[in-house]
Amino acid sequence: MKNIISIVVLMITLFSTSVIQAVETKYIPSTSQAVFSIKLNELSSKAEISLQKTLNKLFMQKFADNFTAYRDDEYVVEAMTNKLEQILDFSKPSKIVSFNSYQEVAVMIDVLDATELNRIMIKIASQEDKLISFSENYTYRYFYLDDTTLISWNDEVFTVEMKLDDVYWYNEELNKENNIINIANLIFDTTSPLTNEKFIELENQTNDFYAWVDLSLLSDETDEFTKFLFGRSYEGISKESYKDAILTTKVNFNVGNADIVIDTYSPNYPYDSSLLKKELADNIYTFVNGENNYGFLSLAFNSTELSKHLKTMFGEQFPFTEDFAQLEEYGVDVYKLVELLGGDIFISAWDTGNENEDPDLLISASITDENTIKILLDALADDVNNDIYTLAGNTCYVKDSILYISSNPTVIEKIVNNEIPNVKLSENQINLAKNNTLVFYLELNSNLDLYGIGDEYTENFESVYFTSNILEANHSQFVIRINTRDKEKNALSVIKYFVGGLE
Repeated sequence: MKNIISIVVLMITLFSTSVIQAVETKYIPSTSQAVFSIKLNELSSKAEISLQKTLNKLFMQKFADNFTAYRDDEYVVEAMTNKLEQILDFSKPSKIVSFNSYQEVAVMIDVLDATELNRIMIKIASQEDKLISFSENYTYRYFYLDDTTLISWNDEVFTVEMKLDDVYWYNEELNKENNIINIANLIFDTTSPLTNEKFIELENQTNDFYAWVDLSLLSDETDEFTKFLFGRSYEGISKESYKDAILTTKVNFNVGNADIVIDTYSPNYPYDSSLLKKELADNIYTFVNGENNYGFLSLAFNSTELSKHLKTMFGEQFPFTEDFAQLEEYGVDVYKLVELLGGDIFISAWDTGNENEDPDLLISASITDENTIKILLDALADDVNNDIYTLAGNTCYVKDSILYISSNPTVIEKIVNNEIPNVKLSENQINLAKNNTLVFYLELNSNLDLYGIGDEYTENFESVYFTSNILEANHSQFVIRINTRDKEKNALSVIKYFVGGLE
């Protein structure tokens, strides 16, 4: 887990404004399949760490040690481990760009001191028994570290191009004739830069980190990377759906919180906003206890439209159909079951205050046909008493077109008697649920026994939630927010303590 988080946090840094755009964007070729924009100076500032020391620990010291193994050159080692910030310009966003089905990648960093960089590269190349060469049109200098790694630069940008020949989807046949220098040629030929409007839109914004990914590759079922991801045919959703699709990610670290927004634009994808709705029935969370609440999951959807959409996608081969086989005896298949739901679901849990008891869990689901639901409950229940059903260890009750399911019979008894909890969910939590199609909210309260979550998390983090929505114009959006307890520090300075490798 820590390794994954380390990679993510390393990628997450601040993107600069359009004032310094020209140098950065012109070197990103139109053939790019993904671009990650990284501003390491902002990362180090917000995390309250030394950029040079962190780079040393993760990368540069290893390179310096390898270099001194066969040449004791103090000048090069000093530059690697103490002067990177004087040679490369980390105040401008560095870029990681992917090509050729993610089998090739280039790291691009702006140059601060070209004279010093040239001096370093000459020394390193000579000790590697390599020659520094000029490109055919003299737009950049380069030398090969090996068959899969090329270092290239001019007075504005320093790049490292790599073939990722150890990835699972690497196709040797496709890369046999593709020399790594072809990527450098693309980068330094600035006559055909990437001009995708979603990419330019990100460039014109100020975010701590952004990613732009062209998903059109997924429409090619013969591509090695696509086969690696899917390992399946395009049943249900046509491969054409992925054409011209773009995924963008924006990350911002602020004082007291961190936000991640993932947006997918799919002009040929067969969904629309009528499938889901951004509202909940007002009585869906009436009996949820807000005191010592662990959090909730809420979902609002158009059950009729969703049922039609699922039938279009899966037909008779709906996943997990066998799990609903028993319902078919009563004329209810999986699609009919979706339509029986009114489209509002709210699941919440709260601490009972008793160390020997599990938390109370309450599921509330709006329904369109009380009679049918009661017939199903009566047929499937282990026990029925005054319209209260016991099913698989849970207690069920139908009231005002809401199906209530709880792990604690006492909770259902209170609903029967219309006993509303003394403490309700906060207004912010309710608004979060009502204004989003899907919400998962987790309260990191130090007073609660959060299973498997240590004190160091509950002491530093207040809450975390994610939301998901289908928007207009073929967009879908996924948002994650982390709230920290310290409202005077940047969230990244708190998060860094949970990431291995950062000082």
